[in-house]
Amino acid sequence: MTSTGVNEIEAMRQFLYFIGSRPLVGYYLEFDVELVNRLIKPWLSIVLPNPQIEVSELFYDYQLKSQYHSPYMPNIDLSFERILEQLALPNLGQHNAKNDAMMTALAFLKLKSLSARE
Repeated sequence: MTSTGVNEIEAMRQFLYFIGSRPLVGYYLEFDVELVNRLIKPWLSIVLPNPQIEVSELFYDYQLKSQYHSPYMPNIDLSFERILEQLALPNLGQHNAKNDAMMTALAFLKLKSLSARE
Protein backbone atom coordinates (compact mmCIF):
# COMPACT_ATOMS: atom_id res chain seq x y z
CA MET A 1 0.00 0.00 0.00
CA THR A 2 1.10 3.55 -0.67
CA SER A 3 0.63 6.39 1.79
CA THR A 4 -2.63 7.31 0.04
CA GLY A 5 -4.08 3.89 0.81
CA VAL A 6 -4.06 2.37 -2.70
CA ASN A 7 -1.91 -0.50 -3.89
CA GLU A 8 0.65 -0.17 -6.71
CA ILE A 9 -1.69 -1.50 -9.39
CA GLU A 10 -4.45 0.93 -8.46
CA ALA A 11 -1.92 3.78 -8.33
CA MET A 12 -0.67 2.83 -11.82
CA ARG A 13 -4.23 2.51 -13.10
CA GLN A 14 -4.97 6.06 -11.89
CA PHE A 15 -1.67 7.35 -13.27
CA LEU A 16 -2.25 5.79 -16.71
CA TYR A 17 -5.78 7.18 -16.81
CA PHE A 18 -4.43 10.63 -15.89
CA ILE A 19 -1.70 10.73 -18.54
CA GLY A 20 -3.71 9.06 -21.28
CA SER A 21 -1.81 9.31 -24.56
CA ARG A 22 -0.30 12.71 -23.76
CA PRO A 23 3.44 13.29 -24.02
CA LEU A 24 5.42 13.08 -20.79
CA VAL A 25 7.57 16.11 -19.97
CA GLY A 26 10.37 15.82 -17.45
CA TYR A 27 13.91 16.50 -16.34
CA TYR A 28 15.98 13.33 -16.78
CA LEU A 29 12.67 11.66 -17.51
CA GLU A 30 14.24 8.34 -18.47
CA PHE A 31 14.74 7.44 -14.81
CA ASP A 32 11.10 8.08 -13.86
CA VAL A 33 9.75 6.26 -16.91
CA GLU A 34 11.92 3.24 -16.09
CA LEU A 35 10.42 3.08 -12.60
CA VAL A 36 6.89 3.18 -14.01
CA ASN A 37 7.76 0.58 -16.65
CA ARG A 38 9.01 -1.81 -13.96
CA LEU A 39 5.51 -1.81 -12.51
CA ILE A 40 3.38 -1.82 -15.64
CA LYS A 41 5.36 -4.24 -17.83
CA PRO A 42 4.59 -7.33 -15.70
CA TRP A 43 0.99 -6.15 -15.31
CA LEU A 44 0.17 -5.08 -18.89
CA SER A 45 3.04 -6.67 -20.87
CA ILE A 46 3.90 -3.26 -22.36
CA VAL A 47 5.94 -0.21 -21.44
CA LEU A 48 4.73 3.38 -21.59
CA PRO A 49 4.23 4.24 -25.26
CA ASN A 50 3.86 7.97 -24.57
CA PRO A 51 6.19 10.37 -26.35
CA GLN A 52 8.79 11.81 -23.99
CA ILE A 53 9.99 15.40 -23.94
CA GLU A 54 13.24 15.90 -22.07
CA VAL A 55 13.65 19.44 -20.70
CA SER A 56 17.44 19.17 -20.42
CA GLU A 57 17.59 18.26 -24.12
CA LEU A 58 15.38 21.21 -25.06
CA PHE A 59 17.60 23.50 -22.99
CA TYR A 60 20.75 22.11 -24.60
CA ASP A 61 19.34 22.64 -28.10
CA TYR A 62 18.22 26.16 -27.18
CA GLN A 63 21.66 27.06 -25.78
CA LEU A 64 23.39 25.55 -28.79
CA LYS A 65 21.27 27.53 -31.26
CA SER A 66 21.10 30.84 -29.43
CA GLN A 67 24.49 31.35 -27.86
CA TYR A 68 27.17 29.25 -29.46
CA HIS A 69 28.50 29.94 -32.91
CA SER A 70 31.63 27.85 -33.02
CA PRO A 71 32.66 24.61 -34.71
CA TYR A 72 33.50 23.21 -31.26
CA MET A 73 30.90 21.62 -29.03
CA PRO A 74 30.29 23.87 -26.03
CA ASN A 75 30.19 22.73 -22.43
CA ILE A 76 26.60 23.46 -21.41
CA ASP A 77 25.66 23.04 -17.75
CA LEU A 78 22.48 20.95 -17.66
CA SER A 79 21.97 21.02 -13.91
CA PHE A 80 18.41 21.86 -12.98
CA GLU A 81 19.57 24.88 -10.96
CA ARG A 82 21.47 26.27 -13.95
CA ILE A 83 18.55 25.69 -16.32
CA LEU A 84 16.22 27.58 -13.98
CA GLU A 85 18.77 30.37 -13.54
CA GLN A 86 19.41 30.75 -17.28
CA LEU A 87 15.68 30.83 -18.00
CA ALA A 88 15.07 33.34 -15.16
CA LEU A 89 12.66 30.97 -13.44
CA PRO A 90 12.15 30.64 -9.68
CA ASN A 91 13.67 27.72 -7.81
CA LEU A 92 10.82 26.59 -5.57
CA GLY A 93 12.94 24.00 -3.79
CA GLN A 94 13.96 20.75 -5.36
CA HIS A 95 13.41 17.11 -4.45
CA ASN A 96 9.76 17.72 -3.76
CA ALA A 97 7.46 16.11 -6.34
CA LYS A 98 5.09 19.06 -6.61
CA ASN A 99 7.86 21.66 -6.83
CA ASP A 100 9.88 19.59 -9.30
CA ALA A 101 6.82 19.13 -11.52
CA MET A 102 5.97 22.84 -11.39
CA MET A 103 9.51 23.99 -12.18
CA THR A 104 9.86 21.44 -14.97
CA ALA A 105 6.57 22.61 -16.48
CA LEU A 106 7.69 26.24 -16.27
CA ALA A 107 11.02 25.38 -17.94
CA PHE A 108 9.22 23.47 -20.70
CA LEU A 109 6.80 26.33 -21.38
CA LYS A 110 9.57 28.93 -21.37
CA LEU A 111 11.75 26.87 -23.72
CA LYS A 112 8.79 26.25 -26.01
CA SER A 113 8.08 29.99 -26.08
CA LEU A 114 11.73 30.90 -26.73
CA SER A 115 12.01 28.33 -29.52
CA ALA A 116 8.88 29.69 -31.19
CA ARG A 117 10.50 33.14 -31.38
CA GLU A 118 13.51 31.89 -33.32
